[in-house]
Amino acid sequence: MDQDLPIPGPRTKAALALLERHRRRGVQPLQRPQTQPRPMTVQSPLGPRDPAPRTGPACSTISEVSRQLGLTLRTIRLYEDMGLIECERGYKNMRILTASTQAKLGTIVELKRLGLAISEIVVLLADDGGPSPEIRSRLEARLLSLDQQRDAIVSYLSRLKA
Repeated sequence: MDQDLPIPGPRTKAALALLERHRRRGVQPLQRPQTQPRPMTVQSPLGPRDPAPRTGPACSTISEVSRQLGLTLRTIRLYEDMGLIECERGYKNMRILTASTQAKLGTIVELKRLGLAISEIVVLLADDGGPSPEIRSRLEARLLSLDQQRDAIVSYLSRLKA
């Protein structure tokens, strides 16, 4: 029965039941006109009226910067919320980081790796990046601590060899 039914699409029970009702009532099935396939046209994802995204050699998106610096997107957004960095907005409100913002973010990452707390980094960057005596003394104390730890490890290893 359903081999002679000219229905497009899936042959579900509902579609077959509808066609059977139409056949009993004498309603002719709708014939689709034969059309030529339309050529595929590729449109820009930006559309004709949307502005171009503001990316250039000195600008990067937040995802590119996060991959370069090994940070999560959430961390970069947190730093922006804290006021440590400023992100510009581009196409569809996308965060765009300029070269100066990327450099500042790199400084933050470097100071975090050196063992400074984010509160200390906020103080350091609030002083326009100038050398703060407190931060300098904190870094020197950390360096002294690491030297002592290194010496302890070297002496322990020398005892293991003996």
